[in-house]
Amino acid sequence: MFPLLCRADPTTALIKAYAASRDLPVVDAVREFIHENSDHGDGIWNKKHGNNNVYVLDHLFRTAMDDPKAERPELLCGNRSTAMQAILEKLGIRARTIYLHSNYAGSLMGHVFVEVMNPATGAWEIQDADYNVAYENSEGRRLGIAALIAEPDFSKIFPVNARARGWQATNAKPLMMGQFFNVAFVPASGMLYYNQQALDTNVLSEVDAYIRENHGELYYIPARLGDYLIRPVLEFNKGISRS
Repeated sequence: MFPLLCRADPTTALIKAYAASRDLPVVDAVREFIHENSDHGDGIWNKKHGNNNVYVLDHLFRTAMDDPKAERPELLCGNRSTAMQAILEKLGIRARTIYLHSNYAGSLMGHVFVEVMNPATGAWEIQDADYNVAYENSEGRRLGIAALIAEPDFSKIFPVNARARGWQATNAKPLMMGQFFNVAFVPASGMLYYNQQALDTNVLSEVDAYIRENHGELYYIPARLGDYLIRPVLEFNKGISRS
């Protein structure tokens, strides 16, 4: 239960109190807050309220404060990303939406998270409220989407949150195994990042068609990152390759 004074400013005061209580940077606290106070799903609640971000935010805060009238939100990755971006905007922190795609299962699938401008470093960093992870390299430096698209060796990439580090430990392994880090669309910057595997698996052309069908005739810059062939699909244990 957070102090009642948080009711006066449910965005800034509550998030700052949440961050302080867990000794977290405020951006990480926003991600953890959304993940902790909602469930992943597309059931009745999501279909009725998931795209009403004002309602979603209200019940995220109510859930966090143990309000008896709270309806615990049921959200998909896009809903959680929208909520995170809205909270960060209230805190004066820049964020932009990132769309990932994969055809690993035989049809085009998607995932959504945000990149956040780290106020301390001036670098864009991934924050995924649905899987509750950021990403860092072996030296502990936080990474943006371009670095993940370009990286051929995912044993050097570590999903992290307040409790765990590594693909298995954070439960982020399905994203790596599902080959979601080969192509990413960033509407705010007009960029489409891709690597050689996106070409080899034909997912790039599928994403281009999807963008034009769902976002209109957008102009974007395709940027190829990395010259390796196909990134191998490896089994991982706590971030260590077990091929």
